[in-house]
Amino acid sequence: MEKVYSCLDKFTCSDELTAKTLQTDKEIFSEILTHELKTPTIAQIRSLELLLSGALGSFTEEQKDMLINTLESCKYMYSMINNILSAYKYEKNDRILINKSFDFYTLVKDCCIKLSRYASAKKQNISLESHVKNPIINADEMQIKHAVKNIIIESLSRGYSNTQISVKIGKEKNNIIFAVENKSPYIPTDIINKVFEKSPQGAAKFNKIGSNLRLYLARRIIAAHGGLMFASSVDNSCTFGFRVPYFKK
Repeated sequence: MEKVYSCLDKFTCSDELTAKTLQTDKEIFSEILTHELKTPTIAQIRSLELLLSGALGSFTEEQKDMLINTLESCKYMYSMINNILSAYKYEKNDRILINKSFDFYTLVKDCCIKLSRYASAKKQNISLESHVKNPIINADEMQIKHAVKNIIIESLSRGYSNTQISVKIGKEKNNIIFAVENKSPYIPTDIINKVFEKSPQGAAKFNKIGSNLRLYLARRIIAAHGGLMFASSVDNSCTFGFRVPYFKK
């Protein structure tokens, strides 16, 4: 006897097919990002670094500035590609943390130094202060560094020109606290509470391209370490940061 499918049967079957199709599309998209975008972007970065090293001849100051701006643009693209790939891996639960002990202050200081050129483009200055002596934590160093850089970049991006970005390290019981404060437009409570979502609704006015993804990925990284993100906005300043345990198995 021929089976008669009910509406529910048809819906379930269709729903499963749609889910499989979406998953396949995501995997294809990931492969495209990895091979078709990431690889040539790395080649561009290496070529520009070679030119700036003077190995192939000298350049005028104007030409150097042009090459440096192009290099920074390529590095920004490479960072965005990594953000998309990392977010995808966290969503698939395909990211394995490799924990070890390291100095959190040294990690943050290194991020601030490397992002100083990004800050100088808007005539911003990054300051760093720590209220913790020897803040040694046990976590995945590369992933925590990724989260720290994303938060600092986000603060720089949202901040006014000619202002200071204050990076602070503190502690609370068994947690290390990382916070970045800038001078920027006030963000209403209903919006600030959604800045760590992948696609916050109604927040377009306060977001720039890549903003959602940077903070969303930072949240996934910190959550994987048993920590929590936080954000606040008062008058003309915003604070983004996280608290994470000193030790995470």
